[in-house]
Amino acid sequence: MTQKCVILGMVLLLMTGCILQGPKLEFTAGSCDESINPLETNMGVQDVTWVDETTLIVTVYVGINCAEEIEGGDFEIYDSRIILIYTSPMCETCTFCLCAQEMTYKFTNLEKKDYQFEIKRIT
Repeated sequence: MTQKCVILGMVLLLMTGCILQGPKLEFTAGSCDESINPLETNMGVQDVTWVDETTLIVTVYVGINCAEEIEGGDFEIYDSRIILIYTSPMCETCTFCLCAQEMTYKFTNLEKKDYQFEIKRIT
């Protein structure tokens, strides 16, 4: 009887760990695309695609100075709102040039539902 309880407890712990495991993010940022004028083109979320029941890909464009780079990405989730965060320090020697930069946020282990997105820059 004790052995059955121990096995049942281990199975419950494993199942709880799988259920409680939160979403994971794979973030990529492309290079500066000077062919897109960020002043004349809508920046922000461009595409939202569910690949399967738990995998979501969000494509975003932001306008940044040509001398700046995007160093990384992260996210915060509040119910049905996802804040897409990107880190891009302000340029020390800025140029008179703006360009569009594409970022891709690939979420896995995410509950499938309708989300609202916000974009947040961290400098």
